[in-house]
Amino acid sequence: MKDATLTFFQVVCMLMLTIGLMNHVIVIPILMDAAKRDAWISVILAGIFFIVWVCLLYSTFTKTRQQSVFLLLRKAYHPAISNVLAAIACVYLFMMCAITMRDTVTWIHVAFSPKMPTFFIALLLACICLTNAYLGIRSIANTAVLFLPLVIFLGFFVMSANYTHKSYILLKPFLEYGMLPVWKGVVFVGAGLIELIILLFMQQHIRSKYSLLSLLIFAVILIGLTFGPVTGAIAEFGPAQSEKLRYPAYEEWRLVNIGRYIEHMDFLSIYQWFSGAFIRMSLTLFLIVDILRLDSNAKRMMVLVLLASLLVAIAILPFSDNVFLDMLTAHILPFMFYTMVVYSFVIIVLVNWTSRRRGMIHEEKKGN
Repeated sequence: MKDATLTFFQVVCMLMLTIGLMNHVIVIPILMDAAKRDAWISVILAGIFFIVWVCLLYSTFTKTRQQSVFLLLRKAYHPAISNVLAAIACVYLFMMCAITMRDTVTWIHVAFSPKMPTFFIALLLACICLTNAYLGIRSIANTAVLFLPLVIFLGFFVMSANYTHKSYILLKPFLEYGMLPVWKGVVFVGAGLIELIILLFMQQHIRSKYSLLSLLIFAVILIGLTFGPVTGAIAEFGPAQSEKLRYPAYEEWRLVNIGRYIEHMDFLSIYQWFSGAFIRMSLTLFLIVDILRLDSNAKRMMVLVLLASLLVAIAILPFSDNVFLDMLTAHILPFMFYTMVVYSFVIIVLVNWTSRRRGMIHEEKKGN
């Protein structure tokens, strides 16, 4: 296809930063509060279901032949079906973006710039992401490829530097509170992992083929992005303290020291978080505009400015971070998870039925 400009490697880099921010940072405090000491078991259980789901999703990729899923469904069924599914995708992507904006602005304000107005932080972040989204998916992919290596290096650095602070015996006893908290945690882990569905929204931009094995390896990496910081937080801070931390992944950086004289290296976490937030917001904004199929640059810019304005407004809404966390825990993340599970299976069924119907028509033509 003429729109296919990305390699699978570039896509992996974008999704590592996009989904990684959710799995590695945003969802961790909510998961720890829900599943407590057994949060890591929630990650394993969610990961098993996720692997099965990825296999089903891959069958959809093979049948769409890397075409736009919404254009394919528009041709195969009534346009209203495609329009409704596209609208749901746009709302979901905007919710991803809005959660990122609110959490990032809060983190900056609390951790580094308490005197800087949140409006200014939100406006600056929105303008940068808007610009990258307007420049297109190649710009987003190139910046992701540029940012990711150092993000990975810093991740392994903080993991190894804190090894002496870890006591994995704190992961015991297993199932201290039974299975109910574990199943609650599965929902929150799943809310992060299921974001891989955005690969379905951007497959028409991928020019290289990819196998089920490569997708499964990537899925395991995404699971590890949650498993690592969860077990690390419990091993370093203990289950009681890690439940109370607002940003466990950031707090792990505050333990890092090199020898006797080098410490306070938590400023390096700024690069990691900003890289993830920048790519995540840029990609979701781009995909919303891409799904809407706007036919001119002026319309694209108009929609992007409108979306960015809404993001800034959400970031400065006058409610506390505790209220925001309660909303994520009780309503937003469970809603996003269950909605996208149903949504993904609807698309899988529709695409597979379309493929089957094409096969039946082809057989009839051969018979005649």
